[in-house]
Amino acid sequence: MKIKVLLLLFIFLFLSSCGSDDDICIGGEATPRMKIKFKTKSSGKMKTMDSLFIAVDYGAGPVAVFGSVVKTDSVLIPLRVDETPFTKMYVGTSRKTVNSEIKINYTTTSEYVSPACGIKKLYQNVNSVLEVPNAVLGVEQNQTQIIDEDKTHLYLLF
Repeated sequence: MKIKVLLLLFIFLFLSSCGSDDDICIGGEATPRMKIKFKTKSSGKMKTMDSLFIAVDYGAGPVAVFGSVVKTDSVLIPLRVDETPFTKMYVGTSRKTVNSEIKINYTTTSEYVSPACGIKKLYQNVNSVLEVPNAVLGVEQNQTQIIDEDKTHLYLLF
């Protein structure tokens, strides 16, 4: 009986001492995503989208990253983390018409976070160009750097 209790105590101590705070990456230390909100082009007022679909080209063609027919006022979009100095994003208001094309240009820097999280990318000199207008009528850059997800980086004008 004493051996079983001792064995269970040993297993409990072993399992509870296995981890440290650096073993997991939970505090927002990862590469930040671009925060996008929406405005009405004619009035400049904030807009809530009834439906929105976004695809991003990470190097192998467009990949759907957001699709919703539920009202939304903002989205967080991951940008490329390779050495390419831009990311192409395709936006539409229905699944079949994701045809507005936006090119997001930037320079990147790397920052070491921890052994568990590794290195994260930070984006500097960010500017966005609406290359093919359709559903999106214009873009308004709000931040020229992406170092966290707290502030709005880009407004899409509808």
